[in-house]
Amino acid sequence: MKRSISIIALVLVVAIGLSGCSSALPFAGLLDSMKGLGLSQDQLIAGAGTLLSSASKKLSPADWGKVSNAIPGVDQLLKSSGELTGLGVASSSADAVAAMNKMGVSPDQMVKVGQGVADYAGKAGGESVKNSLLNAWK
Repeated sequence: MKRSISIIALVLVVAIGLSGCSSALPFAGLLDSMKGLGLSQDQLIAGAGTLLSSASKKLSPADWGKVSNAIPGVDQLLKSSGELTGLGVASSSADAVAAMNKMGVSPDQMVKVGQGVADYAGKAGGESVKNSLLNAWK
């Protein structure tokens, strides 16, 4: 009995410790790079994911492949974003902005999220990856 309680307590401590811990996410580096924007983790996931979803529809397969390689866990990010926003796949930047307005994120904040995503991808994939994203969002 005492052992069962100890195991349950350990599981709870681990679960509580990991909840809200972005380092457990494969795209934690991207989120950490944008902490200074003053948005919640869910808002960052939703914002980055909707913008990347929009870009995935506009970029060539080769260019999207470069973006995907530059951002670890991008597929999971897109899935998580779709679950948070209910949008699924954003077909345009306007879709992304509309979805984010519902989450309390202003268009100005979305511009900053976009710049943060492009900067992060550019550090890993080079200036051409950064520019591909920025051009996809115009």
